[in-house]
Amino acid sequence: MGSAQVNVEFFIFMGLAFMITIAFGVTSVNQLKDFSNQKENEAVKDLALKLQKELIVAATVEDGYLRVFNISDKLENINYSLTTVNSIITAQSANALYIVSIPNIVGNLSKGKNVINKTGGVIRINGASLPQSITDLSICQNAQDSGLCSGLDILYGSGYQATCCSEHVLCC
Repeated sequence: MGSAQVNVEFFIFMGLAFMITIAFGVTSVNQLKDFSNQKENEAVKDLALKLQKELIVAATVEDGYLRVFNISDKLENINYSLTTVNSIITAQSANALYIVSIPNIVGNLSKGKNVINKTGGVIRINGASLPQSITDLSICQNAQDSGLCSGLDILYGSGYQATCCSEHVLCC
């Protein structure tokens, strides 16, 4: 009977060890999920605040301001969407949402290359809502080909280079 008792005790202890291992695994998975959600929330918040800062800078500088920057397709392998409506940017992923107010702009920010310029006191995003072409394509192209973009504002007036960039994506 002693060997049967040892076997029973062995299986009881193995069962307890197995249950403790499962409880530890479940707790670890929950903590990992919470950490992942927190990381996702921080990434979405960080993007929204960086974009807000870009637009506040554009609002406070003088005409002729030009900035070209990229917005990544994913945030640390996190899919997200970005919308700009009525002076508000909304950055949203599956588990996070962050909304910030921004200065009045014309146009929308989007994933990929973005061009911000300020002309006539108006902040334009990606050349949005410009009335017919203000700049001459051939002048902008020649200036870029010759490396003379910085002289456009001197020859044609303040903001000409920025407008070449927003209208023709030249001299950016």
